[in-house]
Amino acid sequence: MAIPAVASDIQTTKAAQPPKKRTNYVKITGYTATALGVGSAIAAANKKIQLHKYLAYAAGILTAAHIGIVEWYHHKKSK
Repeated sequence: MAIPAVASDIQTTKAAQPPKKRTNYVKITGYTATALGVGSAIAAANKKIQLHKYLAYAAGILTAAHIGIVEWYHHKKSK
């Protein structure tokens, strides 16, 4: 019984490749802003005013970035 030759020009398809995993920036900025906000509250409760101030600024910046990303995705989806 003869064994047939294997084709040497095998083409890969998109279905054979694993899908690319996208980074979810909405989730990252949201959870990080929440964590920094909680850290800021804990620092304020422990009378660490300098740390509280820096954590609050960072939480505010990340919150603004989070809202901006969400609105950008909303704008892209509506078009």
